[in-house]
Amino acid sequence: MANQIVPDDRGAVTAKQYGYERSPEWPKVAEEHLKTEPHCVACKPGTNPQAKLQVHRIFPFQYCIALGRPDLELDQRNLITLCENEKDHPADDHHLLVGHLDEFKSFNPDVEQDARTTFHGMTAAEIRTDSRWNQKVAVRPKPLEEMTTQEKANLLAEMNKRFPKKTN
Repeated sequence: MANQIVPDDRGAVTAKQYGYERSPEWPKVAEEHLKTEPHCVACKPGTNPQAKLQVHRIFPFQYCIALGRPDLELDQRNLITLCENEKDHPADDHHLLVGHLDEFKSFNPDVEQDARTTFHGMTAAEIRTDSRWNQKVAVRPKPLEEMTTQEKANLLAEMNKRFPKKTN
């Protein structure tokens, strides 16, 4: 069986807690992304072909919407493929550990580098005991409702710097 996208999207559940719903275009965008990046980028190639996959947003969409960048919900530049531990499909849960630094209400702004290099090929147990990961967890971005106005402005500036708005 090939990798599969996760049917119970924990990111969507978290976003719904903020009152946000996924775009109806999301399934199509996620499917297109998986055509170009069909495996977890944090896993060693071929290690877990049964793993469930999550198309993860580098900047989670509840932050994007709340901060005025709803375009990033469907922007391929803001996406990366990570595995997720699911019943009957054990995986290293790189989505939670590398993508969200062990807290779905937060995120890892360095997820691309961390998935491709820093924590690439590491098991969940190895990641959890790695001092670099523990340092990142200690300073992970605050949940949206805990951010100050200045922290939100700084995050929006970072979004705009990394992913400038596309012009038509």
